Amino acid sequence: MTDGEFQIVRMWVDEVLTEDTSRQRATMNGTISQLHKGGGTNKMSDQRPVVLLNSVYQLLNYVINERLKKFVEPANILVP
Repeated sequence: MTDGEFQIVRMWVDEVLTEDTSRQRATMNGTISQLHKGGGTNKMSDQRPVVLLNSVYQLLNYVINERLKKFVEPANILVP
């Protein structure tokens, strides 16, 4: 993502986070699905639950992570 694109997404994220909660809820929605891991298809132990997230949520998550890095990394809060 270029700096210009990041700035546009950042402005949009600021708008979503500071406005009404109905828009926030709409961007955080996901669909729960089952993926077959192997074995029989009738047993729940052979299924893996996954959440398919909205791409808007993924952008929101990216911007929040970039903001957190500015504070976390210099302070050595999370050491690898």
